[in-house]
Amino acid sequence: MSSSIVPESFLGLLTAFEPCFCAPSFRNFVTLVTGWVHCLGRRTVTAVAVAAGAVGQRHISVFHRFFARAQWALDDLGQVLFRLAVAWIPADQPLFVVIDDTLCRKSGKSICLASMHHDPLLSTARKPFFRFGHVWVVLALWVPLPMSARRGFALPILFRLYRGTKRGGQDAAPSRPSRGPRLCRAQAAHTEGERPTKLELARDLLALVAGWAGARPVYAVADSLYAGRALLEGRPATVHVISRLRMDAALWAPAPPRRPGQTGRPRRRGMRLPAPTALARRCRRWRPTSVTVYGRAISTTVFPCRALWYTALRDHPVRVVIVRDPSGKRAEEAFFCTDPTGTPAFILEAYARRWTLEVTFHDAKQFLGLEDPQGQTPAAVRRTAPLALIVYALVLLWYADQFHRQRPVCWLPRPWYRTKTAPSFLDMLTALRRAGWRQYLSQPPWSPRRLQNPAIPWHESLLATA
Repeated sequence: MSSSIVPESFLGLLTAFEPCFCAPSFRNFVTLVTGWVHCLGRRTVTAVAVAAGAVGQRHISVFHRFFARAQWALDDLGQVLFRLAVAWIPADQPLFVVIDDTLCRKSGKSICLASMHHDPLLSTARKPFFRFGHVWVVLALWVPLPMSARRGFALPILFRLYRGTKRGGQDAAPSRPSRGPRLCRAQAAHTEGERPTKLELARDLLALVAGWAGARPVYAVADSLYAGRALLEGRPATVHVISRLRMDAALWAPAPPRRPGQTGRPRRRGMRLPAPTALARRCRRWRPTSVTVYGRAISTTVFPCRALWYTALRDHPVRVVIVRDPSGKRAEEAFFCTDPTGTPAFILEAYARRWTLEVTFHDAKQFLGLEDPQGQTPAAVRRTAPLALIVYALVLLWYADQFHRQRPVCWLPRPWYRTKTAPSFLDMLTALRRAGWRQYLSQPPWSPRRLQNPAIPWHESLLATA
């Protein structure tokens, strides 16, 4: 029954992942994805198998072994997702990838690979808070899907578990030898006693995407936490980074050319330039610019310049854009791009795409149980939670295809949202559930009185419950 409670169009999307598995593992993958879509409670492996209708067909240990011991790699699934998502991006446009990390809070003594991490939601500027759990470094591809092309969506495709620099947490190895998944270079270093940093994990993910993209330019958008030397100097040649710049960053002029007959080591940098704070204070002529951020057109003023941020990138100068709010409600901010040809509007609009990954984390935790799996072996931990993000991307791709074909995938009516024009992720997930259960449900008989006061059927409300 597991494959029959999702529509054929969704099964066709899952068929693209068949080369990543052997035949039994692929059947388990389809069952788990189906159960993940229809599960209405906590997304534990057992609950997902029950929601898929697999009880009595296969033993529950089969699905646990799928995460703990089966031969498949997350990066292979990410490559398939990349190919499916790139089809929605025009070939003459560059690729935008968003990099960020999220904390999945855990509780219990048997959770493997968990440790204490900084909790950004509970922390304040005066008092930091820490929580026990897993931190995932995620790379997502920004895609202008047709249901909201101006704002776009962040489709997660690659994942790495960040362990932290301090020893601690549940480091216990599995009780019996496991063949486990193939590890990336950074994860292999961890197995030898070294723990990679977030920047090193992000650099490893960027290298994979650059290889898949070929000669196509890739712009990586990340927060200021990832604007460091480990990422900027070690990135592939076709990758440019756009991020926020500290207002007290040490900027330098590019190195002057060597004079004829000059001896000695060539200079790496020129004279010291004022910090962005001082540049904003001294600037008297701000350039008005119109940009589209978060789906809205706004007007702001910018001051672009070219400087060498020697602390993080010693090879070539970066394009710096200082932004001032004309209304004076927000403080000045600075952004940079390693592409010297980037315009201020391009840099600001590209950085605004970073927020779509925050929306992805929120929806994956709220509606797909990203924090729910309780893995007790290293391989299971590294595989189970990312499956929730893969299901998130699959739901978006399925809904975009139905929307593009102008098929009836409307969301449930909510009269209190009078200006709603685009579906939320819960609406898309509900549409997928409805499409799968439509063959099992019949329309109730309508009387003239009910036609005057139509009500939402009970099964519609049930399927909309997350």
